[in-house]
Amino acid sequence: MKKVFFSLIAFIAVSAYYKDKEGQADFASTSRTFTPIKLPALPKSGLNNFNTAAEAYNFQESQHERNVFHWTPGFPVYIPTFDSQNRPYLRQHERSQTTALTSGFVRYDGGGWTELSLGTDFLKDLLPKSNIEELTRANRQDLLWDPKMAVFDRDDIMYTPLRIKDGSKKNYVVAYSKDYGRSWKALSLLTETTLPEWYDLERPASVEPLPGPPAFLYYQATGKAPGYESGFEYWQGTVGKLTFQTTRFDNGELVKDLPLVLSESAQPIGYRSGSGVKILRSKDKYFITWLEATLDHKMEKNERGRVTNSRPDKAGNPYSAIWIAEVDIRTRNFKKTEILKTWPLNDSHNQPAIVRSQDGTLHVIGGAHGAHFTYTRSLKPESIDSWSPAEYVNTTDSGYSANFNIPGVKGGSQTYVSLVIDPQNRLHLAYRLWAHDKSVFDFEYFGALAYQSAEPDSGGKNWKWSEPKILVYPNAQEYTHYYQVLTIDRKGSLYLEYSQMRPYAPYYFKSPGGEAINTSPMLNSALLKSEDQGKNWFLVVDKDFK
Repeated sequence: MKKVFFSLIAFIAVSAYYKDKEGQADFASTSRTFTPIKLPALPKSGLNNFNTAAEAYNFQESQHERNVFHWTPGFPVYIPTFDSQNRPYLRQHERSQTTALTSGFVRYDGGGWTELSLGTDFLKDLLPKSNIEELTRANRQDLLWDPKMAVFDRDDIMYTPLRIKDGSKKNYVVAYSKDYGRSWKALSLLTETTLPEWYDLERPASVEPLPGPPAFLYYQATGKAPGYESGFEYWQGTVGKLTFQTTRFDNGELVKDLPLVLSESAQPIGYRSGSGVKILRSKDKYFITWLEATLDHKMEKNERGRVTNSRPDKAGNPYSAIWIAEVDIRTRNFKKTEILKTWPLNDSHNQPAIVRSQDGTLHVIGGAHGAHFTYTRSLKPESIDSWSPAEYVNTTDSGYSANFNIPGVKGGSQTYVSLVIDPQNRLHLAYRLWAHDKSVFDFEYFGALAYQSAEPDSGGKNWKWSEPKILVYPNAQEYTHYYQVLTIDRKGSLYLEYSQMRPYAPYYFKSPGGEAINTSPMLNSALLKSEDQGKNWFLVVDKDFK
């Protein structure tokens, strides 16, 4: 969650490119045989010579998927969601990290895109004493760090979350539509002078819609774990309160339930750390998974202030744990338990993800920050009482062994969990993989966007992970972040949104005048699709949504 590097900068000179336009792409149309995406390598010099943001943006445009593969999507590239007719909905934006409060979605109806604005009527009903024009001006919505997609429930009601500041009051709001986005109402979930820093909402991770209105998670940092009080980033050692809230309909109106505090020592729930689903409802239970802080590890440092005792040993110690809670919807009682280890210690990149197979088995992956992902599944359906022994997801050598891999175990080097499950109970996983291949970059490592899957055996009791497959190679060596989000439509096709970004030029640099130039990842977002359970992938154009 390298939030520090990227400001909310709009892409200039971009029109509403999705209107009345069918997109195309050489990469998509010439072949459906799998070929990894490989952009041309960035030049090794001259990347700090741009004088303006526009110069940098134009250069980036020439180096990314749209230009390299002649890919001209006729829609705003974002993670799609699907109604019962399998029509896609994508959040409106103009390749900027933020979008207007009242901008809504676009929907593909077979022959073109229909715009579905949120409008202002829901604001007038929600905040009748407020200046609507001022609200709209002051509340652009962040599309990168907040989950701003739509979700649908089994009644085809559409929901999307919003942050709205009204004077000194700040609100988490859920807008909802019973007519596929033509008109909207809204419910204020939380109203405080200081809102929790992060939120997430219940999102589908299978072909099934949500059973009902979405539930929400909120996270508020309250301090640091012992030893992390100074000299560490936000994502290291931060401790806080994790709260869970459900919503429901009462006489046709959406209402909220009182929040439940699940943990007082959770780590941040960064959405773009792979965007894995953390909230899952099954029948009369909710299952919520999160990353807990480790508070009893005594930090040791050398004379330079570097921590010397945080790398795991062969037994995986020290670690931070993935926990899971089981909440009874009717009684609101819950129980919780620790289920997985993650590495490095107290690192909020290590976000988990949960899915459910058709027999009620729960599957959880614990994330990592350049280390081994871990995997477990419940041994009883719809229950957190017993779990299979933890397994390492990747045990294939990528050519590079990251610092926090388990000693003596091949593979690992993984970050950012994105997980879904298909109708055949096959697990699909995307993540960033640290790798080394001299034919790609003659350097110690690079970051690739990789994919794995796990299929159940004939008895449906054990899942075996495939070897990693690189979907996207980076355009430069060393560090790359993809901000990827993985989802699945109602027919079982997979979609992977991503954006190649680096905390270096031409994405982040200072102009000759000293101005910091920060590029939004939304500028170069791309969208891949697989129609054959992850075997082949291609860049999506409009006709691929038919």
